Amino acid sequence: MTPIRLFIADDHPVYREGLKSHWTSSEVITVVGSTGDGSQAVDAILAATPDVAIVDLRLPGASGLEILEQLSELHCEARVLVLTAYVDSASVYRALALGAGGFIEKAASFDEITAAVESIVAGETVIAPVVSKALAAEIRNRALEPQKSPLTDRETAILRLAADGLSGPQIARELGISVPTVKTHLAHVYTKLDVPDRASAVAQAFRRGLLE
Repeated sequence: MTPIRLFIADDHPVYREGLKSHWTSSEVITVVGSTGDGSQAVDAILAATPDVAIVDLRLPGASGLEILEQLSELHCEARVLVLTAYVDSASVYRALALGAGGFIEKAASFDEITAAVESIVAGETVIAPVVSKALAAEIRNRALEPQKSPLTDRETAILRLAADGLSGPQIARELGISVPTVKTHLAHVYTKLDVPDRASAVAQAFRRGLLE
C-alpha cells in the first residue's frame, strides 16, 4: 500500500511537529511538507503535491478559508482537512462550500486525525459531531434569512426595464444615464448571474426571485 502523502499547515510549532513525529514511522501516512505561514501555504502545497493537506483555520498571512479558496481556484487535487481549535458555524459552512473534505477539532486524537485523513482520501466527507451541530445551525439560520440580491439597485432597475423589452438607448433615456453605462451595468449583471446575455439574465433573475 502506498502511503498517503500529507501536508500540514499549522502555526503552532509544537503541535505541528507533534503531528509530524507521530507519523514518522507510519506505513499509512508520510508527511511531505509543512508550514506555519499561511501566506506560503498555497505555494508549498502545490509544490509538495500531497494527497491531503491539513489546514488550520487561523494562520498568519492568510486564513485557512483563504487558502481553501485559492486551492479551489487553482483546481488543486489535494483534499483538505480543516483542523481547528475554534468552531464557528459560518466558517464550517464556508469551508465545506469551498470543497473541504473534512472539518475536525484540534482536540481530536492522533488516531482520529489519521482515520479522518484515510476517509477523505477514500472520497468521504468527515465532520466531527460538534462541527455537525454548528453546520446544522448555520443551515437553519441561512434558510430563515431573506435571500439577498447580488445585484445593486441600479443593476436591478436596468434589468427590470430590459425585462419589459426596452432597448439599451431606451433604458438610458428612462434612467437619465448614457448607453455605455447601461452596457457596463448589464455586463456586471451577466457576471454576477453567470449568464451570457440579456435574455438569460432576465430568465435567471425571475427564477431566483430577483425580479417580480
